[in-house]
Amino acid sequence: MIESLETVRRLLDQCSDDDRASLFTYLKARLPRHPLEEEWGVDAEVILSAISRSSDLTKRGVRGIIAEAIFERHVLPHLTEWDTVRFVDDRAYDFLLRSKVHSANEVRIQVKLQRMKKQQAMWASEARRYYPKEMYVVEVQKTRGGIDLQTNEDTRPYRFGEFDILAVNMHPSTKDWHNFLFALSNWLIPRSPNAALIEIFQPVSVSASACWTDRLETCLEWLATGEQKRILNIAPELLQRRVRGKDPSE
Repeated sequence: MIESLETVRRLLDQCSDDDRASLFTYLKARLPRHPLEEEWGVDAEVILSAISRSSDLTKRGVRGIIAEAIFERHVLPHLTEWDTVRFVDDRAYDFLLRSKVHSANEVRIQVKLQRMKKQQAMWASEARRYYPKEMYVVEVQKTRGGIDLQTNEDTRPYRFGEFDILAVNMHPSTKDWHNFLFALSNWLIPRSPNAALIEIFQPVSVSASACWTDRLETCLEWLATGEQKRILNIAPELLQRRVRGKDPSE
């Protein structure tokens, strides 16, 4: 069988692009379809074509769920001491881990894609003038907004305590979908004037640092220690200036 495959590969190398395209169509008809192709009744090429001609907002959403899929396939399998808990309802986090040692120990992870601007990785200083120029930025808020009828508050911002770890996919800057940086949610910058909310734009290190790690295992260790810090110390007067509408980067 291996020799036969090698022969096929050699023959394919000798084919023209049109011949290979015809063979590809032939093989597709004889291979199982992806479940989404079956559900929607269209080929993968049609789905990709539809995404290609969609708006930037739609593409941003698709890229976001790609980041989640990469996280599930290539990051979670390396965790030997944790199980992934499946759920189908809408929650403030994307993944739930449960310790194999202490079943009561659970960790909630929110996955976000590094923010882009004009098809390029966005720098932190483009989001907030007082953020460091050498840091990138991630947008940390829910996709859909709304108003809490009891408190009259905007429900789009995340609240501290809704998830434990922020995982940022760094593909926009690294061009590598497998590149993630992780930080603890309680280390994120609070939103002013309501410090119970997480600031929408969070500065992200270019690479691993004292507050951002490229290993989920390290972030889980940070969580276990209970250490308190901020990914960036921001002077209160700067936050207040933004609230009063005097921040030109807003």
